[in-house]
Amino acid sequence: MITAGNVANELRKLADALDREPEQELPQARVEFYCKYMGEKGKPMFLALARLLPRPLAKGPKKYDESAIDVSFSSEALQVYACIERNKVCKLVEPSRTIPAVYECEPLLSEEEAAAVAR
Repeated sequence: MITAGNVANELRKLADALDREPEQELPQARVEFYCKYMGEKGKPMFLALARLLPRPLAKGPKKYDESAIDVSFSSEALQVYACIERNKVCKLVEPSRTIPAVYECEPLLSEEEAAAVAR
């Protein structure tokens, strides 16, 4: 089982390696967490990532498209992205025909967390 602590330790190793040449110019780094295709584990992992990502989240607390939901954090040096299939966290109300499908989704963040993002 991979835990947040395991990931943090590996990122620290990367940070320590990069700190050996702190003035070396690099492209923006990207860390991606894919909760897609994870079955029952996907939703709780995605919700945990939505809670744990640095703030402010890019483009608000969530971004929808027809098939997926993502949350992301972006700075000049780093982009962090988490994604899950939309049907794993939302209930399909009306299937897609000529317009996008209609989903009913529970909030990804608590009211307090959403207020902190809005600041």
